[in-house]
Amino acid sequence: MKYLLILSLCIFSLSLSAQNNDWPKFCGTDSLWKEAVKVDPTIAQKRKQLQDYTKLFINSQHKNILTDTVLYSIPVVFHVIHTYGNENISKDQIVDAVNILNLSFQKLNDDTNDVIPLFQPIFANCQIRFRLANIDPQGNCTDGITRTFSPLTAIASDNVKALVDWPSDQYLNIWVVKNIASGAAGYAYYPGISASADGVVILHDYVGSIGTSNGSNYSSRSLTHEVGHWLNLPHTWGGTNTPGLPSNCGIDDGISDTPNTIGVNNFTCNTAQNTCGQIDNVQNYMDYASCHKMFTEEQKYTMHAALNSSIGNRDVLWDVSTLTATGTEDGHVNNPCAPVADLTNNNSYICEGGSINFKDFSWNGDITSRVWNFPGGIPATDTAASPTIVYPTSGTFNVTLTVTNSLGISSITRTGAVNVTPPIANITVPTTESFESLIIPGNDWVIQNPGNNNTWEVTNLAAVTGSKSARILNYNGNVAGIDELITAPYNLTNITGVQLTFKLAFAPKSSVDNSSLIIFASNDCGNTWIQRYTKSGTTLQTTANPIFPSFVPNATQWRAETISLANATFGGRPSIRFKFQYKNDNGNNIYIDDINISGLVGVNEILASKFNFIAWPNPANSVLNIKLDRQEPISISLELFDALGRKISASEPSSISKGIFEYSFVNKNYSGVYTLKVKAGDKVFQQKVMFVD
Repeated sequence: MKYLLILSLCIFSLSLSAQNNDWPKFCGTDSLWKEAVKVDPTIAQKRKQLQDYTKLFINSQHKNILTDTVLYSIPVVFHVIHTYGNENISKDQIVDAVNILNLSFQKLNDDTNDVIPLFQPIFANCQIRFRLANIDPQGNCTDGITRTFSPLTAIASDNVKALVDWPSDQYLNIWVVKNIASGAAGYAYYPGISASADGVVILHDYVGSIGTSNGSNYSSRSLTHEVGHWLNLPHTWGGTNTPGLPSNCGIDDGISDTPNTIGVNNFTCNTAQNTCGQIDNVQNYMDYASCHKMFTEEQKYTMHAALNSSIGNRDVLWDVSTLTATGTEDGHVNNPCAPVADLTNNNSYICEGGSINFKDFSWNGDITSRVWNFPGGIPATDTAASPTIVYPTSGTFNVTLTVTNSLGISSITRTGAVNVTPPIANITVPTTESFESLIIPGNDWVIQNPGNNNTWEVTNLAAVTGSKSARILNYNGNVAGIDELITAPYNLTNITGVQLTFKLAFAPKSSVDNSSLIIFASNDCGNTWIQRYTKSGTTLQTTANPIFPSFVPNATQWRAETISLANATFGGRPSIRFKFQYKNDNGNNIYIDDINISGLVGVNEILASKFNFIAWPNPANSVLNIKLDRQEPISISLELFDALGRKISASEPSSISKGIFEYSFVNKNYSGVYTLKVKAGDKVFQQKVMFVD
């Protein structure tokens, strides 16, 4: 008989809604096991040792214990990995999930009578309970939940475990995520894997029966299935992740009282199903049917064997000293904890005069008071849970939140959380950035590096023009994740037919690389972004084959890329920013150089240059000054129009000999962007100007 191999990416990604008919997605256990053994051959030896120990344990006197008393208590911690979306599930949803685990493992579900009579005699109370930890590894008060911001939640695998991981000989670690890279809804390692990888990874909507869960039997009890794997239970059909195959009848799961079955592969619940000569136990938690309700007696003792074996340190998890250290022993008084400050904002990039909504996401303890500090904002301080703050002037600003209860105080400062841009950018085009003198971040260029790994930087190792370019060093020190380079804003009002060009160099590290580069543009100071370019995998790479040393491109390994911005969404706009977003998926280094923004310079600019025209300051507060240099006698007049095309002010026409002409528009409660029309003889040109309060 065969046991399911060490890795089980077992719960398929399947929406249980009536309108979703996606077929179940299973995992590749066999191939993953082979890869794990290649890396660490001792894993196979540990598996064999646990198999042998389990046989001895099941045949021992322990099997004769018939009491319903809980024998094993397991301390649990939930690590919620999130980007402040739905995956940041509530404490109530997690408490509900732990309650369902306890009902499942102690035969206390309210549908136990629905198990068909054939399997009622072997329907087991597994005598195992789970308790949220009340003391963390440092001895501090905890509610058994941690919360970590990371974009890895969208491409989760073992990568999220490096973000936060409590000792696996004291806690069952459960990582809650938005999406699992393999397409699974959850997976667990069997006893014997390395301590840093031990535990369960599961989607947020497969946790509990409330909150983001749809509450179905399958979703609410999927965590029970995964914890079964963590306690060394295979699938009921045996050591593969491909139910429904006739050949599964010859595999079995190594557990004597679960009938041979090919398994359920279409998410049904036919309790009369007979695939290998006898009725299948489709109601078993370790099948893929939609009616999970039970473990068998032999499954119970297989899990007990795992809890009494030193393989995987399961035997010390329920030790009295461990329970005391984690605050999960009988009689432990669960005292409230001090809060941990956390916050989010609905956007980070706005134009002058725009507003941002902030939200208090503090956790671990109830809050009795809070104080926000908003440098550059109006108001500068607030105490609301979700304040809205106006930022009247451009700049980059920090945000600080301090929360308090009777047990302690916690404060968090988000450096550069707010980026306020003038609605009319100072950098005009055509322009080229070749990174020769640019320092990033700085000069209005911003880097987003949520994974806190290697990110965009200026390097002198390769370049198309000059000696420098921008790159991300992916070959070493970078895991799967997202890094963003946001440019300074550009004023495109003086050109038409706008296009952005740049030079790109990228190499993969393997033939399965699916790294991508996506470029966005924003016409509202970065508040919203519109995708303009994307390339991934082989379409992104500029080399024919994977490169294994750290990639430094030669002159032939650069490619020119062009993005059109000619439509009205971007062309002629006074402030446009660009975002270079790189998603790493086993990629080597990526480089960009010679970012060029160009187009056709209009008649306006030619005429303005001819007359040495200037309007300053722009934006203007109280007075907008105009100056022209006439080379010959000419008639001059100025007109100011609002955004609706209405003339709101004008100068008297003047016909004067050559020389300097000056005029000033006094602000008469003007606010916003206006069009200044200049008539110089038979020539007419326009300039966008702005008044601020």
